[in-house]
This record gives sequence, C-alpha cells and structure tokens, in this order.
Amino acid sequence: MKLKYSLTALLVSCGAVHGANLLTPGDAIIAIGAFGSESSYPGAEAPSAVIDGNTNTKYLNFGKANSGFIVTPSGSSVAQSAVFRTANDAEGRDPKQVSIYGTNDPITSIDNGTGNNENWSLISSFDANLPGARLTTSSPIDFTNGTSYSSYRVSFDTLKNNNDVAQLDEFQLFSGAGGAGGSILGAADSIIAFDTDGSASSNFPGPEGPSFAIDGNSGTKYLNFGGINTGFIVTPGGGASVISGFTMTTGNDAAGRDPNAYVLYGTNDAITSAENSDGNAENWVQIQSGTLNPPPGRGVAYGSEAVTGSTAFTSYRFDVVGNGGDNLMQFAEIQFDGTFIPEPSSAMLAMLGLLPVFRRRR
Repeated sequence: MKLKYSLTALLVSCGAVHGANLLTPGDAIIAIGAFGSESSYPGAEAPSAVIDGNTNTKYLNFGKANSGFIVTPSGSSVAQSAVFRTANDAEGRDPKQVSIYGTNDPITSIDNGTGNNENWSLISSFDANLPGARLTTSSPIDFTNGTSYSSYRVSFDTLKNNNDVAQLDEFQLFSGAGGAGGSILGAADSIIAFDTDGSASSNFPGPEGPSFAIDGNSGTKYLNFGGINTGFIVTPGGGASVISGFTMTTGNDAAGRDPNAYVLYGTNDAITSAENSDGNAENWVQIQSGTLNPPPGRGVAYGSEAVTGSTAFTSYRFDVVGNGGDNLMQFAEIQFDGTFIPEPSSAMLAMLGLLPVFRRRR
C-alpha cells in the first residue's frame, strides 16, 4: 500500500475555515473599468442613427474624443470619399480630426468596447472642416484608396471642443471622388460604437465608492459611472481562500443599473492596479462567468450564486459585463462565501519538507 499526503489535505486537516464570509468591512477594495473604454450612448442616439438617412436623428457618444463607430456594409467596397452632416446642437461636439480605417477581418469587437480586436489599415486621416451651421451637410472629402474592405472604422480623433461628448447627424461613404459613385452605407448595416483613448471607464462619487459594497449596510451602495465593464478588485483580510459562491443586493434606485452578467477572476499577485484603472496590472485567472437574475425590489438580495473552483487566491476581481441597459452600474452589497486556507505552522512546514520523498510500502 502507498500513502500520499497532499499540501491541500494537510492544510485542511489543520483547521481551514469552511463556509466563511470572505469579505469584511475594511478589506482592501478598489474600483476598476475592465475594458478601457468610455464609450456609451443614449438609447435614442445610438450609432445606427448616423447611417439611417434620417436627418432628425443623431449619434451621440459620451466617450468624447477618440470615440466613433465601426460599420460593416452589406458587401465589400472601395471607399474614395466621405460626407458628414452636423447634428442639431452644441457645435463643440462636432468631430474635427477624423481617421477612417478599413479591414477584411470579421468584426469581433463588442459594442462600446475599444474597437481594437481587428487588424485595421488606415485609409485616410483629415480635418473634417465641418460647418458651424447645425443640421448642415459638409462638402465631400476625398481620399486616395484602391483597396476593397468589408468593414470601416471611423474615429473622431479630436472634437471642436474635446471636453464635449461626440455627435454626428449623418455620415456616408462613396465609391467615387467628390461624393460620386454609389453610396456604400445603408440603414440596415451592422454598426457598433467604440472609444479607443485607452483610459479606464471607472469613476464613482465619493459617497458611493467600492468600499460601500462590502460595508454590511444595504442602505449604502457602490455606483460606477462607467456602466458595464466596470467592477472591483478586493483582497480579503483573512488571507488566501477558495471561493464557493457569492450573493449580491440591489441598490436603491434605477433597476436598469443592476448587474445581470459577470466574470470572476482570482490572483495571487500583489495588487498594484490603481483605483479607477483598467485593473490589468496583475495576472488574473478566470474562475467563472455567468448571468444573474436581479430581483425587482430595491435593497433586495439576489439568489445565491454557486462558484465552482478549487484554487486558492489572495485577491479577486469581479467584472460586471451586463446590466439592465442603464449607462451606470450599481449594487448595494456583495459577499463572497468560501474557505480561508490558513498558513502552515513552522512545524507543519518542516513536515512538508519531507513529504516529496515520504512513502510507506508493504
């Protein structure tokens, strides 16, 4: 017979705490914006409005400069000129410096992401020179291009006032110079928003920071202006742990802000990510992802969410990747359940030093 002793088994036998709440008020916790994009838009001013042929609608992006859109026409095309139409208000929101790119890759970038999943070739970069008058069509802007592309990316590199949000009433690409030839874009084309400035999307008001998510008080909340793709990094004070589940509690208002999809990660690295950064300074291991069913009431607990895993981590990252459609994200409380793994005593460490060669046979 052979006897083997594992590190995990010995640690558990020496008093690992089972079924504990892993998070307590005062644990180190910071806010993060997971995807480095500030792109978001009101439902009535989505990117589809910029190609719908309706001069009474517009596309608006809260991402400001470096936002824009990716559009996939019904077929491949060679674009040689572009026409813009100014929107109804705030001239400072008009694009100033614009870059147009093309790709033949399938589009895998997500709506309101950074738009960097594809290989993009620069077609042209120029000053759009849009008129100050509202709801006015620009003169055609020509560029030299002989390559056919299946998708286009239009980046608002700068705005007339870079502190404003970005907006545009209509945009069209043409297959000939001077706006001649056939128009390339149609109202039924697939189109998504992006923002590529590389800044994290995370931002919160002082009284609603991430620490309020673990303060044990359902009357307070964590709110992040970045909306989805934000979250938090937390380091439980009890040390390394294996998470077995979590529960959340809804915030006090706006049910559309409630998380309904998540990704959970763990790490044993020291946390060096800064508050409101993209949270990518550490090596993160995905533990689990899934969807959630928010309860309709305010200050009400979700159902418990089971987590499957056996690896102990010292810190956790929780990304909210979906909500009810609001531009903001919030929840009142979150609690992780699981097992703290105690550090072995000096006697145990001495014993462990013998384990790799220890065998008993008969």
